[in-house]
Amino acid sequence: MNYFQSNYDETALILALKNGGVEREKNISKLINGYRGYIFKIHSETGLNESTLGDLYTDTVMLVLKHIENETFRGDSRLSTYFYKILYFKTVDFIRQHASSKIDYTDEVPELGDEAQNITGQIEAQEEMGQIIRLLDRMCSPCREIIMDWAYWGFKPEEIGKKIGETDPVKYSKLKYNCIDKFKKLWLKRFSHLN
Repeated sequence: MNYFQSNYDETALILALKNGGVEREKNISKLINGYRGYIFKIHSETGLNESTLGDLYTDTVMLVLKHIENETFRGDSRLSTYFYKILYFKTVDFIRQHASSKIDYTDEVPELGDEAQNITGQIEAQEEMGQIIRLLDRMCSPCREIIMDWAYWGFKPEEIGKKIGETDPVKYSKLKYNCIDKFKKLWLKRFSHLN
């Protein structure tokens, strides 16, 4: 399923993509073809048609390539894990935008085999991600969009402001601060019963 059989292959690809040069197209092709199996995997988990998943996959390739080139991707996880998470969350967002009712199975990130992580860490990460998604669902649409675009997708403030229709950087900063503050309060409220 995964084109890259080792961390070395992924590391070599990342370096090659950063360096560009005459091999750039060949390396982009490796990135494009490297994770196509994820389309079938997510199709079998969600039932979303493969054509739509193909579009989301292309968007993911472009975003991951951008993150590699501008060094937003720091290598804290394997490239395959990073790629899968972005594709999965793009799929979740698509389903949520087009669903008439909430879909429960999207509240958890499915396990993705990564030998470097232990099972406890995977379970804790899934539980935490589920909590984050549920908290974001409780927030207003602009706040959810700002937080996802800023914290998850890594968009620049100007890009996010443009997306939400706020061109004044001061107003955008205040809006972002208020959204983050709301999220923090919701996050901390989870533990208020322990005091």
